[in-house]
Amino acid sequence: MDQDYEEAFELLYKYDEKTPTEGTVLKEEEAKSFYLEKINKLKEYHYKLKDYDIINIRKEDGHTSFAEMILTFEVDGQEHEVSETIDEWNGKAWIIESEDPFVNFRNGKMGFDLENAEPEFYFMD
Repeated sequence: MDQDYEEAFELLYKYDEKTPTEGTVLKEEEAKSFYLEKINKLKEYHYKLKDYDIINIRKEDGHTSFAEMILTFEVDGQEHEVSETIDEWNGKAWIIESEDPFVNFRNGKMGFDLENAEPEFYFMD
């Protein structure tokens, strides 16, 4: 939320779409460069995280925990609220489920066609 993308990169679990639990084949420098390109795409939409609220910690199979959150973000000055589920994987945050149409521009997914990427859907309240 402080727009500290360098720190956010360090906290995110980075992964490739086809083999997410195996991480990414990109070297750290390549992954960081790609992530910052994704952030630049977010900036084109005037996207900004505003707030979040952890509403539940869900436990599955006795040891796996997921944080269920409400995320508030702004696009072109309009605020939106969506739900999001975060997992911890190898000590990093993994956004595993989100209603945010811009999630792929701020999550740890690596190696997709960023040049032609658009939000999954764009909505207006």
